[in-house]
Amino acid sequence: MSKRIKHKLLPKSKAFKKKKKNNSQKQYPLGLGPKMINSMEIALREDDVVHIRKIVEGLSEYDLASLIESLPLTERKKLIEILGDKINPEVFPELNDVVQEQVIDTLDEPQIVKIANELDSDEVVEILEHMDEDEQKNIIKQLDPELKYQVQSSLSYPEDSAGRLMTREFVSMPDWWTVKEAKEYLLKNEELPEDFYDIFLTDEKFRPTGQIALDKLLRAKPTDQLFDVMDGEIVPISAMTDQEEVAHMFREYGWKSAMVVDNMGHLVGAILIDDVVEVIHEEATEDIMHLTGADEGDVYKSVFSIFRSRVVWLLTNLVATIIAASVVKGFQDIIAQISVLAVLMPIVASMGGTTGNQTLAVVVRALATKELTSTNTMRMILKEFLVGLTNGMLFAGLIAVITHLWFPDYKVISFIIAIAMLINLTIASLAGILIPLTLSKLKVDPAISSGVFLIAITDSGGFFVFLGLAKLLLF
Repeated sequence: MSKRIKHKLLPKSKAFKKKKKNNSQKQYPLGLGPKMINSMEIALREDDVVHIRKIVEGLSEYDLASLIESLPLTERKKLIEILGDKINPEVFPELNDVVQEQVIDTLDEPQIVKIANELDSDEVVEILEHMDEDEQKNIIKQLDPELKYQVQSSLSYPEDSAGRLMTREFVSMPDWWTVKEAKEYLLKNEELPEDFYDIFLTDEKFRPTGQIALDKLLRAKPTDQLFDVMDGEIVPISAMTDQEEVAHMFREYGWKSAMVVDNMGHLVGAILIDDVVEVIHEEATEDIMHLTGADEGDVYKSVFSIFRSRVVWLLTNLVATIIAASVVKGFQDIIAQISVLAVLMPIVASMGGTTGNQTLAVVVRALATKELTSTNTMRMILKEFLVGLTNGMLFAGLIAVITHLWFPDYKVISFIIAIAMLINLTIASLAGILIPLTLSKLKVDPAISSGVFLIAITDSGGFFVFLGLAKLLLF
């Protein structure tokens, strides 16, 4: 890692970090396989410290992080305790967020400080933001002065904001420099990182005026001023911008890096594409997991932690199911008289739930990627209504035929279930789009709550329509 220099007009750029792994379906990297993991587990059970250190010796940061993640929670903590100060600090940014937090919990304060002082500011922020406030303050007090300032500044911004995501280390130059001066600076400055792609240009007040890609700088004439060859159409990101919006901007503009400015318009940091890829992965995974009440890091958590995170979602689903059961209870007299209704009514509810979930998945993704806007919302609602209506007509016909073949003596019920299917599938399609849209307007994450409301509507609505029609036409 290159040395840190104080924040000034020409700060350095942060080296392009390796991607943090979050995929539970890991492929074993070179040098790490099932045999090595099994050997480590045996050595840990037998407290064979010599063998443990021998296995770890020579592993890259990526391989060691993968090995730590592959171990059960108890053995994972035991390995960290044995390695102690011998563990390379660069291993920690490679760990899954959940595993990283578990590992940090096994370390004492001096160890955490020593590790933090070897990492870049945004990596330290990732470690500290999961701690309580008092523990954070104690560790920050002991950091190197420059790193301390950078970390405190980043933590002052809201969680999941550009200010938290950005790195304080970047390359910038005055826009009045010549290409020759810029090249000389890059060649002579030994504190520059191994990898960077864009140079940010500023005026005398350190406000961004443009940026220039390295390949463009290399092709420019030595006598040209940077101001004349820079990309002038820049879109600085406010430090308060939500990270989802940042990811959307990177996707729309095709950026490799972006400038971050404070409320005065001064350049304070940079966001790199590798950080944005991680955000996109995290946000997409989070939305998918929230639809089912699970968390991304469940594969690394203890049984009790997983139970605690899922029980709330299951309880809310229980409430929705009880509501549906209450609807059925109101029609138990007619079900007792015609038992065929009990056989057929789950079909209506299940088809409605499936239809609603299809629409819900599309809409939640469209909201997350900003594809659903005020200009196309009504068109999307109408489209989903027509899709639900079309599917309703198709499956109404199919279920009518099937019901007639199953129960030829109940011809009216074939008609009843067909109408119920048509109504419930149409309602389900509308609910699948209107629920997440409403929650989004209310500033509630639609990925978390939409599924519960959808279940309540499709199950309760399906039962009510089917049994209500049966009561109306048969009794």
